[in-house]
Amino acid sequence: MKELLRKRSREEFRSQGERALSLLRPTRLWSGFSSIYIFLSMETEIDTEPFISAALEEGKKVFAPKIDPGEKLEFFSVLSVQGNLGKASETEDFPVLILCPGLAFDREGKRLGRGKAYYDRYIAELENGGRQFFTLGLCMDFQLVNNVPFDNNDRKMNGILTGDNILFLNSEQ
Repeated sequence: MKELLRKRSREEFRSQGERALSLLRPTRLWSGFSSIYIFLSMETEIDTEPFISAALEEGKKVFAPKIDPGEKLEFFSVLSVQGNLGKASETEDFPVLILCPGLAFDREGKRLGRGKAYYDRYIAELENGGRQFFTLGLCMDFQLVNNVPFDNNDRKMNGILTGDNILFLNSEQ
C-alpha cells in the first residue's frame, strides 16, 4: 500500500480530498457535529485541507493531532490552515467527528494504521471515558480493501470516506 501511495500524484490526493468532502458535506453527519478532529495530511495521504477550510468557514471547531512527550495523541484547535493554538477540551468540544488516517480500511470498518496505535489508544480512552464521537476513516479510494489485520486492541471505524464513496457501518466499536 505504501508503494501504491508513493506512485500517486499530489493532484490525485487533492482531487480525492475535494471529492470526499463533496460527499460528506451534504450529510447529517457533517452538519450534526460542531467539532471535528482531523489529521493534517502528509504527502502520501488524501488531502485534508479542503475539510479544514470548509469546517472553519462554517464556524466549526477544528482540531489537529499532535503526539505528546508521553507518546499519546492529543488534539489542538486550528485557528487557520497554517496555525494552531489551544488544546481540545474534554468537556466543551464533545461530541466530535473524528476523521482518521490509515494505510488501508475494509468494509467492516477495520483500519490498518502506521503501527504505533495512536488512534486506537485514543479512541479506546474516549470509549472508556464515555465520550460521544463518530469515527470516519478518510482515505483514497484504492485504500479501501477486502480485509485488513485486526486484533483486540484495534478499534473499528463507524464509517469510511473516500473520494468515491461514503460507507456508514455499525456504530458499535
